Amino acid sequence: MTTDITALADTLQAKGHLPNDWDEAFRSVLRERFIPDRIWVDEHDDGHDVALDRASEPQRWRAAVYSNRVIVTQFDDGDTVWPDVGYRPTSSCSMPSAVLGMLDALDVRAGMRVLEIGTGTGYNAALLAARLGDEQVATVEVDPVLAEQARSSLIAIGCTSTVVCGDGAAGWRVGAPFDRVIVTAAVKLGRVPYSWVKQTTPGGVILTPLKTDFTTGPLLAFVVGQDGTATGRAVPLRVAFMEMRAQRTPVINWDGMRWDDPDADLSHTDVMPWTTLGNEAPRWATAVAVPSCRYELWPRTPGRNPRHGVAWLGDPLSGSWASVIPAETDDRYEVRQSGPRRLWDEVEAAYSWWLDQGKPTLDQWRFTVSPDRQTATVATIADHGALR
Repeated sequence: MTTDITALADTLQAKGHLPNDWDEAFRSVLRERFIPDRIWVDEHDDGHDVALDRASEPQRWRAAVYSNRVIVTQFDDGDTVWPDVGYRPTSSCSMPSAVLGMLDALDVRAGMRVLEIGTGTGYNAALLAARLGDEQVATVEVDPVLAEQARSSLIAIGCTSTVVCGDGAAGWRVGAPFDRVIVTAAVKLGRVPYSWVKQTTPGGVILTPLKTDFTTGPLLAFVVGQDGTATGRAVPLRVAFMEMRAQRTPVINWDGMRWDDPDADLSHTDVMPWTTLGNEAPRWATAVAVPSCRYELWPRTPGRNPRHGVAWLGDPLSGSWASVIPAETDDRYEVRQSGPRRLWDEVEAAYSWWLDQGKPTLDQWRFTVSPDRQTATVATIADHGALR
């Protein structure tokens, strides 16, 4: 009889998501051993999490656990109690294809020591330990409740890897140096903790998701040099992770805003906002150049005609905002801006810069982390000019 883990592994393998190097480890670690009895899951991939209870719906719970889906295990740092669905997911077991993609990008080999930042359920650490050995893996979790749950889950399967409760930004100096550091929380651009670099052997790799206020960014692989500087570039895998808790930023209630506010300053542009904001390459250039800014596109439903929508920009720190809507002609757009910052003007300038540079993709960006400076530059620019 085919088991659930075998069926999931076979499905992922058929789709190219299960690397050969990770096949044995993946099939040997049962995901269910790291999933609480009460969870939230987006069963229909429609952006809506529903609460599931193993006791009352065991088959449905098991189907979710052995699907290629994210399993949310905590909302709002534990303040939201199941079955209520909270506002901000704060812990989860990532979708297996993303887990395997990151582990593959980490490029581990026998004998390497790995530090994981963000233990979560402990599932990722268990996979690493199954591949490398328990003593080769240490993992850090900031939430004491989650750390204890993960430690218990690992012990229950006989895994003795070290679980440290502490701020992941500090790494784990006691166990350093490490050959690899893998981060399962998004780190802000310009705020990659230098402690990770210090605790990684020269030639070692730090794999971390990056984000900005504007958008989730690439998954970066940094190589640590002999001079103590880490140089990074994007890997092909795209992931989206929760922010490191110490780096969280305010959110914006878009639904409470009025796009046609008569007190806003009105102007026009011929730059289509859906092209600028909706595509990865220009959006990333904007993200680097326009700090403390968020965006939202209405309608939220993919495939709907943007000719009848609204593109929003907002800065929760200054209270500035902008809205862009189609004008009467196909190649013109109405822009309304309010507050001390002219957010659309900043976005349009960043888009113009991106065009002038030859439309660089995310793969052309290079990132450095040194003791006193962090930079993001486009590799095709001769003088390595940076937007920062």
